[in-house]
Amino acid sequence: MKRSEIFEHIQKIEDPQRDYDKILANLHYTHFFLMDRYKKLLVAYGLTSTQANILGIIDFYAPGSASLEQIKEMVLEPNSDVSRTVTRLAEKGFAEKVTDKENRRKVAIRITPKGKKTLKTIADDGVFHKLTSGLDIAEVKNFIMVLGKLREMPDKFKTESR
Repeated sequence: MKRSEIFEHIQKIEDPQRDYDKILANLHYTHFFLMDRYKKLLVAYGLTSTQANILGIIDFYAPGSASLEQIKEMVLEPNSDVSRTVTRLAEKGFAEKVTDKENRRKVAIRITPKGKKTLKTIADDGVFHKLTSGLDIAEVKNFIMVLGKLREMPDKFKTESR
């Protein structure tokens, strides 16, 4: 059975209790479905999804700079190697590392004009908007609200040892 067939099978199950299970199946399937498309779109800009995320974080601190610690606090993929990703962004000319004048052991990371231009081009690219263009504003707001509730839920439950 293909992935798409498994997903279609799950959708057809008519059982209210199993509908809660469908939430996780839908989230999992949709996450990988959208990330696959997103990664393919980023290739045209010479970026991976982790690099795009970190470049956006660096841009958040512009015109100033960000430390590796600040980037690590904000990065979406908690297990990503931020230092190595910043090095790759610098090698590609999207960011630059500058030695901190006050503490020479620290490195400040700044976005370059190339990085800024690339982020603007990505933001303006109509292809990215097509990923969500089929939704009206009420659906968008409801979806954001539901996702927010799901992110809050893990804090409400404690894992019991078995």
